Amino acid sequence: MPRFLRRGAQNLPRGDAPPRPPWRLRRGGESLTPAAPAETSPLARLMGRDEVVLTGLRGHRLISGRRVLVTGACGTVGSAFCHQVKELDPAALCLVDRDGPRLRRLGHEMTGHLDTERIVLAETDVSDREAVDDVFRAVHPELVFHIAGQNELAKLEVEPCRGITANVLGTRHVVDASVRHEVARLVFVSSDKAADPTSVFGATMRLGELLTQSATGGPTCFAAVRIGNIIGEPGALLSTLAHRISSGKAVTITHPEVARHFMTVDEAAGLLLAAAALAEEAETFVLDMGSPVPVIELVHRYAEQLRLPEVTIRFSGLGPGEKLAEKTFADSERRIRTAHPKIWATRPAPPPAGLPQLLDALCDAAGSGDDDEVRLQLRRLLPEYHPVRRPRPQREPGGDTPLCDAGCSPDPPGL
Repeated sequence: MPRFLRRGAQNLPRGDAPPRPPWRLRRGGESLTPAAPAETSPLARLMGRDEVVLTGLRGHRLISGRRVLVTGACGTVGSAFCHQVKELDPAALCLVDRDGPRLRRLGHEMTGHLDTERIVLAETDVSDREAVDDVFRAVHPELVFHIAGQNELAKLEVEPCRGITANVLGTRHVVDASVRHEVARLVFVSSDKAADPTSVFGATMRLGELLTQSATGGPTCFAAVRIGNIIGEPGALLSTLAHRISSGKAVTITHPEVARHFMTVDEAAGLLLAAAALAEEAETFVLDMGSPVPVIELVHRYAEQLRLPEVTIRFSGLGPGEKLAEKTFADSERRIRTAHPKIWATRPAPPPAGLPQLLDALCDAAGSGDDDEVRLQLRRLLPEYHPVRRPRPQREPGGDTPLCDAGCSPDPPGL
């Protein structure tokens, strides 16, 4: 059962929202545009591109007067997104997370801009189907942003059952509840590792995208967004780098040529709002982040910003499931322009026949703790999934974790 830490929004009648504009986007209509050019920020210099600030009236029109539910609200992207939403005058904001203490802290931050009765805190694990349904029944959300999940690539390679339970079963519960309770829009947060996945984490993200596509056809409009590596504050990546470089410690990365897409937490949060406004047919949206940034270059750029140009870099080797470089679209996916010049979309092929039955078999294998069967079912579900089963890199006792060792999208500090 969900644990409601604050239930103020339960008493909101469903008809209290003000008149709303049409949901469908006219391609020639108002567009979301980047903010006016400003002096290049330190983060922009690290990423090798300007930060895309998503602005305009569309976000306010989308959120104002509506009940919004956010899963994974206490994570890096989730909390940044909630801070954006609270400025847009929602009728109610339901924060869902399984971490009670962090949830209470976040709720306290929200009440600076919203009345207490408009904030609902639900200490809930999305892998609990009945608990998720209870939250939806109590809150009646109109907009759902599903950010919760396990995203540590290396850990899920070792514990694939855990990844299926958190990322596939949890997403299935949120999607099903959205359909049952006639949510107007749901946005699922995926990862660039879902494009031609080589890891269990990437495969679970791709399945999340398939779940949103398979649920279309009713009153709920679905969308997914693929997010790259989060850089900047709040976050541990730059703090970790600063500590290692300033203390003269070696920085460990996996490979001299490893490259990743980087985005700021504000870009990620803004992309969620943009996707909710642009969605029409369960598209998957991606921010144009340019070419992947070589991690070794990012480390040297940051050392220069710290005025500590001397930095020692060690290489540990790529681990299981890791790619040398990420891409935002699979080779088979067709890119579609949107009303925003920096946001692209794709409409992937229809889900495989018998998807519900295949998902049942996958979740049953995860529930029984059968890692080998989980990997087999993933390959049956996703022909594009080509697992990379390298041995885990050997590390010296007490050595630093490589910056490229974790799944990193969107929360963990690894690259």
